Amino acid sequence: MRFEKRKEINMKLRTRTAGLLVAAIACLSMAVSPVFMSNEQAMASEVDTQDVTGAGLVMTDEMYDQIDGKYVKDLQADPEMAVLMDDPTFLRYFDIADNGKITKKQVETDEVDQFIAEMDANAEGISDSEIVEMNSDMSCMGCGVSGLGKAQMPGKYCSQTRYHCIDISYWQGKITDANWQKIRNAGVTHVILRVGYSGLSNGKHNPDSVFDNNIRGAYKAGLKIGVYYYSTATTSSEALSEAKYTVELLKNYKDMITLPVAFDYETGGRLSASVMKKSGNASCTAYCDYIKSSGYTPMVYANYVTLTNYLDYKTLEGKYPIWLANYTTSGSATTYPGNYCIWQYSSSGKVNGLSGSIDINYVFNNGQGGFTAEGTNPSMTATVPSSTEKSYKIITRSKMNIRTGPSTSKKKVGTVTKGKAVYATSINGSWAKLTNGYYMSLSSCKFVAKTTTSVNYRTGPGTKYKKKGTYSKGKTITVISIKNGWAKMDNGRWLSAKYIKIQ
Repeated sequence: MRFEKRKEINMKLRTRTAGLLVAAIACLSMAVSPVFMSNEQAMASEVDTQDVTGAGLVMTDEMYDQIDGKYVKDLQADPEMAVLMDDPTFLRYFDIADNGKITKKQVETDEVDQFIAEMDANAEGISDSEIVEMNSDMSCMGCGVSGLGKAQMPGKYCSQTRYHCIDISYWQGKITDANWQKIRNAGVTHVILRVGYSGLSNGKHNPDSVFDNNIRGAYKAGLKIGVYYYSTATTSSEALSEAKYTVELLKNYKDMITLPVAFDYETGGRLSASVMKKSGNASCTAYCDYIKSSGYTPMVYANYVTLTNYLDYKTLEGKYPIWLANYTTSGSATTYPGNYCIWQYSSSGKVNGLSGSIDINYVFNNGQGGFTAEGTNPSMTATVPSSTEKSYKIITRSKMNIRTGPSTSKKKVGTVTKGKAVYATSINGSWAKLTNGYYMSLSSCKFVAKTTTSVNYRTGPGTKYKKKGTYSKGKTITVISIKNGWAKMDNGRWLSAKYIKIQ
């Protein structure tokens, strides 16, 4: 979402291959005329034109389309450009047929088109000079995480507590648990993950193919998690359908989500500016109200132009949290006139654990639209595990605390409500290690276990209590509590917990 890779590519072309471009375009000059557009024209048509030589030459889509195979081969010789040549979006958008590694036929068209639309939507009215150079030394900037970059705080938010947030989708791939921990260690505390998207041409609903992997990794690393759905809804009924689809996608992850579910609303494909002006607010309302009725906090994501020109932002910000996208000149403060609780200030961020540029955001704990940066659902439940992860189901019998280690002296990081299903990877005495890496006491929990040897069961938790019988090895039992190394069964009897294994 919102990489502005077209700008990134053009910047690399300018600095790395300007001479090659001049030569390549010289042979096209008779067939293609440079196109110069005003800011208003560029914004209206969403055509990204760039001065790639620094001498007035403007690269248009048509020019890129006509660059020949030799040019492609020469680009591959540049190590930095070779990375882009492996990007199917680059290949498809610039109409490069085959670089020996991938062909356009191998590209999932709708997914790539959706990516291009996201890039275009945030490029509206933004010049090259407005891309934030993330590693520069900026004075009077906000408190940046090393490598992420900084942006100046708007005056009204200078005193607000703020957190560092990234947003992630299919385009970052499957992030490993180790890299999620690196991200957390770098100072990122919040993440917003794409759960799905609608097709640009037909509005078809699609899941994000790496969402499951990434939400589990982010959760294990202890990040606060929100999600977003990329919409192409042209009517409120379509937006409602997207909301229902979103809730269905989230059914196994609800307890992992502590931040809002955002409606990512950007022009592109079937969703034109004129359609958005006509029905945009109704679509936002339909989506967000259904999300709220399903137990989540809704949010509207849009860029500066969309909010101020196509939507009634004053009405929306009074009902829902607003996530603003606005990439400003040299990291200066946004001049957006409305209120918001998250500001996406650049698409050029860097963070340890991730390769390439990422979207970076400030999260403000300012209460806008009822938002809280600490999350509206503080539950730390470890929910349904992946099919490759060995785990055990436990049902809480009362509200339980979640801690960083197997002791009440360890830091409490959340709670699990009564009657919740959680999943553990192992049992450590009277504690369960959950699939998210945290621990929960088994003092009031129900789970199925088997005896690992022949074992006596008694009237109470200890050998001083009367023996009532003996279970043979492999006996299936239901445990409802473990205290001081003794397991209480649903029949009221007790046996030593060291002789059972959770199933």
